[in-house]
Amino acid sequence: PTGERLPDKEWVSVITKYIDNNYYEPIQLEILADVCHGSPYHLQRTFKKVLGITPVEYVQQVRITEAKEQLIHSERTISNIAMKVGIPNTPYFITLFKKMTGYTPREFRQLNHKQLTEVLHGGKDHA
Repeated sequence: PTGERLPDKEWVSVITKYIDNNYYEPIQLEILADVCHGSPYHLQRTFKKVLGITPVEYVQQVRITEAKEQLIHSERTISNIAMKVGIPNTPYFITLFKKMTGYTPREFRQLNHKQLTEVLHGGKDHA
């Protein structure tokens, strides 16, 4: 409001907070730059300098982290979770999820349900 520029770290903090609260919306560099009163080029450069990753990579991390939570704690379909975290293209969501976690969403869910069951039942089931 004063027209003065925030220090880079504070500015990036404002941007990450916006992303954290709006990750399920379509987020483009131009929108972020507009919301945070800067140019897309400056935003990209400053964000990467401060956090070591690009704004797009940060958005992807936030979305995949939220997807992991939903895969573990809900029975929603994978395509529904993809939509909820802002990636309406399910094949792209699955590809991105695997690239970032090493597992497909289905594998991740199965792995975590198995671990959860073992924790709750004190080890492996003896059948």
